[in-house]
This record gives sequence, structure tokens and C-alpha cells, in this order.
Amino acid sequence: MLVTPLPINVFLRHLLSASATSGYLGTVLLLARTADARAQHEELNQDWTSVHDLTGASLAVLSPVVLPDRDQPNMGQVGGVPHPQGGGRVAGAEGMRLHLPSSPDGYFERAFWQSVELEGSYSPFVQAAGTRPHSAEVHERGWTQATTSAAALFEIPESLLPCLLVLSMRERRGMVLDIEEHLSVYRLFKRLIVHIGPAHIQLAELLREQESAERRLAHLRIAEQQWRIELRRVPIEWPVQIDALWRHLGEVENLAPELIVDCRGRLAAIRDTGASDWGLAEKLREAIDALPPESELHRQNIRSGIRRRLIRVISKIENGHPGGTEGCPRGVRPDGLDEIPLLRERLAGLRDEIMSLRRLVESASLSDAVLSVGEELLAPLDRQRLASPRSLADWSFTHLKRRAGRTSPTAMRSA
Repeated sequence: MLVTPLPINVFLRHLLSASATSGYLGTVLLLARTADARAQHEELNQDWTSVHDLTGASLAVLSPVVLPDRDQPNMGQVGGVPHPQGGGRVAGAEGMRLHLPSSPDGYFERAFWQSVELEGSYSPFVQAAGTRPHSAEVHERGWTQATTSAAALFEIPESLLPCLLVLSMRERRGMVLDIEEHLSVYRLFKRLIVHIGPAHIQLAELLREQESAERRLAHLRIAEQQWRIELRRVPIEWPVQIDALWRHLGEVENLAPELIVDCRGRLAAIRDTGASDWGLAEKLREAIDALPPESELHRQNIRSGIRRRLIRVISKIENGHPGGTEGCPRGVRPDGLDEIPLLRERLAGLRDEIMSLRRLVESASLSDAVLSVGEELLAPLDRQRLASPRSLADWSFTHLKRRAGRTSPTAMRSA
């Protein structure tokens, strides 16, 4: 559910553009005054959260309102949607604000901003609310006062009010559906969602997962690159010495198994992560004490020089870890690098899944879904072509209403 104070025409192009870019199949407006559709106004005000949860991933339900003077933004203020890169900027116009439930990834917000950015228009940030910004009473009055202006924008004649206007973004079609007295707008939306099917919701979820995985992969690749640059600053002989000592200690592990295993584990951590280990020197001295005389090592075919290697490493550790100072290691391997191949594999799979779902979504028709629901609710159904409004001159518009002389059956009253 999206809320914008009038004049709606300021935001219309960008609302439609952002709806399409964000994966919504359509934008929906209830064009109705309280006196004409009291039950529907009360239903949407009371069940706002339920309607948003139902339609949020599929339909951008727009609620234009006229605010009382005391609730209007100051003339010096502007509003709209926060710029995705921060910096205290917002897409908007003088005296305007756009209120919408925020999403974790901010798809709609970014798409809206980009639409405005193409025209080189942005303004300082004020605030964008994440829920209905006013009380039900204020919202209902503002909604009613906005009806005439919103209907005029789409050139919907008074004789067709109250109605539900559904704008299909991909098809560029507008469907004007009669609102009858006992109709539940929530149930109408629910039937639309059932007719549309789950493919577009699944596609939206996969696109969000793809974007999240791409961000994570980019972050890890930058961290890996920085880590490798840091590693180049560590003297080359240090990791070589550590690796050689790790191998040589493996040859004498039988002499003091627990001690040698501990030392090798600590050396492996230094080799693999670049971390400092200020307690290792003492452990290595214990390893020297556990070694037999050189002659015995030679007799057991242990390569010579293990004592000298131990002494050199101990000396370097005590004089300051070459990979860092003051206990701060240089070139520590960042957490999460093991995710890189997994993320690459998942992104390759996502591309195939997304391509398949895109084909399903592109073959779906929101206007056909509206027509099917109209036939359920308004049968026998009359269809009438309407002139396209100047704001959407390249669109086609159709009015769906119950055939004259036929009344709503009792079963429909429970809908």
C-alpha cells in the first residue's frame, strides 16, 4: 500500500515506472468517496496490513489523499523517497511526501528514485514513513477529497465512480472495474492474486536473492583482494619458514604428540590467516627440549636443521611478528572467503531459474485476470472501451460492469 498526498500527477509517471521496475504486475487505485463506498473505505482502513501483505509483492495499491492544512509539509520542505546511496537526498517535489511500507532491499525506493533521477530532479531529504501516516479518520477524509482529482487525472467520468482502476504495466492496459455496494475489496484482491498465480512472486524473491548474493560476492571479492594486497607486505621468507617448520615438526610428532600437534596447529593458523600468536615461542622451546640429540635425529633419518629452524622462528616471534605489530596481525584472512565458490555456483543456478520464471511471468496477463474476476463478480458482464487519458495516451482502457438490469446474486453479497 502506497500513500502520496495530491497532486498525484507529480508522481504518477514515476510511480508507474517504479512499479514496473520493482516487479509489480500493476498499480491499483480505488476511486471512491466514502459516501459511495463506505464499506470499502472502512475495510481498507481497518485491514490495511492484511491488504498490503496480500498485494505487496504483486500489486502496488496506491492511495492518494488530500491532507488538512495542519498536516501539510511546510512550503520549504520537500519529500519523496530516500536516495539509495544516502547523502541526505530524496526524489520528490516541493511540499510532497511519499509514504510506503519499506522493504529490506528497497526495490521500490531505488526504482522510484532512478525514475526521477533520469530527469535530473532531486531534493533534500525530509522523511518517508513506513506505514499509514495518518489516523483512519484523517486518511478516509483525505481519500474522499482526492477522488475527484485522481479520477480527473485518469479522465474517469463521474458516472463510473466508485470503481477500481487496475493499470497493467507490461500490457499498458487499464481496467476500470465497477465497485458494488456489498463487494469486499480484500476478497477481490485475493481472487486477482489467485488468478495471477505465484510465478511473479517467486520471481521477485529470486531477484532479491540474486541481488543479495551479488552484493555479498562483491563484498567478499573486495575483502579477498585487500587481504592479498596485505599479504604482499609480509616478508616472503616468513610464511616459507613457517610452512617448512610445520612440515619438519610432523616428522618428530611421535616424540611429544600433544605438544607437537599443538605447535603445528598454531603454525598452520599463522600460515593460513596471518594471525599473531604471542604464546607460540614458549611452546616451541618445549618442542626443542623434547628433541633427542642430533645424532639420534640423523639415525632416524630426520632431516637436519630442525633445531635451527625452531630457534629462528622463536627469535622472530619474540622480536615482533612480521605479519603485524602490537598484537595486530597483518594480512589476516577475512571470514567468509569460503563462500565465494558457493555464491558463484548459486548465482549461476539463479540465472537459469530466473530466466525460466521470466518466461512464465511475461506470458501472464493481469488484464485477463481482472477480466476473469470481473466475470465472477459482475456476471453477466458488459465490457466497454474507454478513451485513454492524455497522461497515458499509448494505453488502452476498458470498463467492466454488470449488464444493465441484472442485480448482484445473493452469493456475491458474502464476497
